[in-house]
Amino acid sequence: MKISLQKVIRIVSLIVFLVCLTLLAFYLIGDARDAAANKDIDKLKDAEVTVPDVLDEYAGLYAENPDTIGWLKIDGTELDNVVMFSRHDNEKYLHTDFYGNSSYRGCLFVDGWCDVLTSDNIIVYGHHMKDGSMFGVIVDYQSEEFYKQHKYISFDTIYEKQTYEVVAAIQTELPSDSAEGFRYNEYTGSDEKSFAEYAKFIDKNKLYDTGVQISPGDKLLTLSTCAYHTENGRFIVIAKKI
Repeated sequence: MKISLQKVIRIVSLIVFLVCLTLLAFYLIGDARDAAANKDIDKLKDAEVTVPDVLDEYAGLYAENPDTIGWLKIDGTELDNVVMFSRHDNEKYLHTDFYGNSSYRGCLFVDGWCDVLTSDNIIVYGHHMKDGSMFGVIVDYQSEEFYKQHKYISFDTIYEKQTYEVVAAIQTELPSDSAEGFRYNEYTGSDEKSFAEYAKFIDKNKLYDTGVQISPGDKLLTLSTCAYHTENGRFIVIAKKI
């Protein structure tokens, strides 16, 4: 039986429509679930729970999920989120929420090679969400004017309240495994040579001069998210503890 071209086009159009509708439903349901989870997380943040060595503010979160490592906030932005850590599964929270459910947003998480108590550079990853949630906001540091209004980042670990001052914003590319090039995501602080390489990378690639300098021994914070200016593009914001 011969099928007309017009009928084929109608069938294909219907299939495309149904696929798009399914994807839309997936994202809407995911957004609703993430919003509900965030409300529950906020309640846990204020729960009256005591855990040895953990700040009272974060004890409820830690009691619910021991992978909790801290809280990240930039005043005046959407960024106000729990931060997770899984040493043995570095990508565990890439697409998993605080409660262990599948989530395309995932959670903010500290690199598995970092130690929040001893590392000279703590690297935190998060998705570049177009609605400004998660690390969608840090790409706004492309604007020097935005930087001037948001010079400070609050990153509390579960052990200590901490404030960081922004040093630089950088748009870069992460080299492939077989390619040569500096890999900012491998610097957690070890010796003066490694620090010098990182400082050189910052000075060469910073989008503008903040006037904030770093020195060996400074405790740094690197926020990293995807960027789409090139393959394996990354946007990072580097700050130092004050």
